[in-house]
Parts: sequence; structure tokens; C-alpha cells
Amino acid sequence: MKFLIQLYRLGFLSFHKIYLLVKAKKLYGNNICFLLKFSADYYKHKIAISDGEQTISFSGFYKKVTTLSISISKRIEPNKSQVAILVCSNTIKNILLFYAIQNIGLKLVLVNNKIHQKDIQNIIDAQTGSCLVFGAEKNELKNCKQIFFTAIFNDELAEESLPTYSKQAAPVIFTTSGTTGPAKLIEKRNGALYWLRSFTDLITQTGIHKRNAVFISIPISHGFGCTAMLFALVLGKKAVVTDTKNWEEQAAIIIKEKVDLIAGVPASLFHLAENIKNKKHTVNLIISGGAALSQEVLQSIGDNLSKHIFSMYGSTEASTSFIANYRDLQKNSCALGKPLKNVSYMLSKMPNGGNELLINSGLANIKSEDGWIHTGDMVMVDENGLLIWCGRKDDMIIKNGVNIYPVEIEKYLFAMPEIEDCFVTKEKHPVKGEIIISLIKLRPTYSITDSELKERLLLMLPAIKVPDRIEFITSFNYTSTGKKIKP
Repeated sequence: MKFLIQLYRLGFLSFHKIYLLVKAKKLYGNNICFLLKFSADYYKHKIAISDGEQTISFSGFYKKVTTLSISISKRIEPNKSQVAILVCSNTIKNILLFYAIQNIGLKLVLVNNKIHQKDIQNIIDAQTGSCLVFGAEKNELKNCKQIFFTAIFNDELAEESLPTYSKQAAPVIFTTSGTTGPAKLIEKRNGALYWLRSFTDLITQTGIHKRNAVFISIPISHGFGCTAMLFALVLGKKAVVTDTKNWEEQAAIIIKEKVDLIAGVPASLFHLAENIKNKKHTVNLIISGGAALSQEVLQSIGDNLSKHIFSMYGSTEASTSFIANYRDLQKNSCALGKPLKNVSYMLSKMPNGGNELLINSGLANIKSEDGWIHTGDMVMVDENGLLIWCGRKDDMIIKNGVNIYPVEIEKYLFAMPEIEDCFVTKEKHPVKGEIIISLIKLRPTYSITDSELKERLLLMLPAIKVPDRIEFITSFNYTSTGKKIKP
């Protein structure tokens, strides 16, 4: 009942809104497109999406989705076992197709357009039903039917064509980032309003409902990016997207579109902050997710974008679970903050020491026998009582019987002006069990030796936590969401 009162105070329970929601729900049943129908009827001619060049209104968005649904339906044979694979990027066309496929009730797998062709083939091979691959260009794929964007968008439909929609809940499947191993397919939980309690808590804490335009810098093929798009839709906010990878161009779009909220991962937020430095902008809220913030990234965001920063912690399996505010992040940039409503947690002691975070959530996308999801993340409670992320369970280093977390070493390395990027990992050792290896990427024109780095670290860390070996490299590899891939 308390969250319903919150919704009322936030202005989401007006008679007109409830009427339109019920009307849309009656039309669509459990299909998530009922929210699209509601937004079209309520927000009408407000701008729904912009990419810096073109815009589309909420009513125009819905109309185009229904038209595309007809075009898609003409090209397929309705089959409950069919699976649609959308090879997508952050463009208006791709977002329209996402909802058009949902609109006709097809099971949908979202993959980033930067994904390797063999990975798409692996997804196809893992399906039991026939596959439809929606993409901008032809790929050498087997056991599927390929449908190209140009054919759908250029389709001339007869005026008497009847609208196509489904009352069936259309499953959405995300691929995990695969930073530490092969990517997994995680199906988003079905249901129309199960997320409402946590949604209410999130907007109450952050104030995202007070903003007008959100720049979504994370791929919509990622759970975080897709959720940001859904939030913009429900709240009637302008979603600003772009497929350009040029940070300067992205910063220009943010300024042009008068963006006041940015949702992204730490890597993208850092580059945007650096490229918008000393420029006049309207950004006053930052939502970070997908990875832990570093002190350097937090400072750059705070100095150049906004100090109104929130960091969300979650996983594709557990969904968004914790949120940390700027005050918590200033104490420790790896702070998880507090769990959202409908989320509980406990710490499970590991045989070798340390605590793994377990989550029980009403938002979870997977079910476990006892209700608890083993996140694989190691956490600790600091002197301020904050829950701190320490790294992945399989990343913990046990050297001479001492548990060492890479993140506690990395934060000191990142603070050094010579270091642009770093990664701390481990290597088996016949005597010590494991030793610490640090991979370092230096900033251009800077130089420092491994012995100098070790001397500096000895001033801040116990000797056992100083890397046993330091290697200088020229670059790291990253996933499409900006996560560093484990070398």
C-alpha cells in the first residue's frame, strides 16, 4: 500500500492515466506493448525518441510499430516456437523493430550489432524452434531466415491492412557480456507490473521522473539499456540515442538535445565527461550501471557533468538490486548502497575466506531452488557500514593464505597520473599458491618503471598486496557495454 501512496504523490495514479492503462492492458493482455499503447494515448505528440538528426513522437512511434508489425507478419509463418534474433544498435529504426517484434508476440533474442557472426550462429544452434534473424546486412548464417531492415521499412502496405498485435507475453532474452567466459542467454522475467514496487522506489530515490531528456549511452541489447528505454517510455521522457562511437559527437548531441539525464556504464560516462568538459550543458543527473565506478571516473563525472550521481548494481540474472548515492560513492566508489524494495540479500562465507553476495529479488530473471541467486561477487562491509564490491569470486587472489581483491590494488594504480588503465589478475605459484600480476597501460608521453610503481604501492599497501610482476601493455579489449574483458 505504501508504494501506491508514493505513486499517487508522484502523479502516476490520476484517473485519466489509470483509465488509459486499463484500456491498453485490455487490448494487449500480458504483452509489454501495452505500455507503448498507453504512452501513445497519454503523451501523444511529445517527442519519444531523438537521435540528434530526426525525432518521432509517442503517437507516431506507436503507429510506426504497428505498421512494421504488419510488414513482419507478411514475411513469417506464425509459429509459437519461432525465435526472432534482432542484431541491433542504438538507432530509432532498431528500437522500432524491437517493439514491432514484441507487438506480434515473438520470442526475441537481443544481440549487439558488434557481436561476432559465429556467436550469432551459436545462438541459432541453441534454439529448438525456427529462427528469424533481423539485421541491416546479410550474414553467412545457417538454419535461419534472414529479414533485412530495408525490406521492412520500404514495404508499401495497402491502406486496408489491419493492425497486428498480440496479447501474448513475448519473452525477451539478453546475452550476458561474457567478460569471464562464454556469453549466456538470460530470459527476462515475464509479467506486466511485477517491477512496479522497485520502479517506484528507484524513481523516488533518484528523481528521474523530474527530468525531460535521457541520453542512453549503453546498447539497448543490454538489460540496463533496454530498461532505460522502458523507463523513458513509461515516464514520457525523450530518449536520445545514437550509434556513433565518437565521444565528441555524442557530447555534441547531448548539448544539442538539452539532455538532463545520462544513463551509462562508467567507461562511457568517463569519456562523455572528458569530452563535455568546459562546455555549457544541461546534464544534472547521472545513472551509472554495468560495472563499478573508480575514483577517477567518479571525480571526472562530478567535475564535468553533475554530482547528482547514482550507481546501480545488479546482474542480468538478478536484475537491478542495489543503488548507491553520491554520498556513499564519495566514501568508496565501489559502494553498493541500499537494496531496492522487493530485494533482500545475505553474505555467504566462502571456504577460503571472504563473502559472496546472495540476492533474493522479486525482479529476478532466473529461479533457484531456495530463492537465492549466487552472484559470484565478493563483498565486504567497511568501517562506515557500507556494503562494498570487492570483485568476482574467481578473481580473488589467495597468496600465502591471505585473501586479496584486485580492486583494492587497482584503485591505487588508477590514482597515479601516469596510468591510463590497468588490470590486476593472478597466476598459479608452486610455493605461494597464487601471485599478483598487474597489467598497465600508460598515458601517452608518460613513463614509469615497474620498480618505481612497486615503491609507490608500498607506501599505500602491505607488501603482500604489491604486485609480484608488472607488465606494460598497449591496449585492453572491452565488451560492447564498456566492461574490460579478462585477459
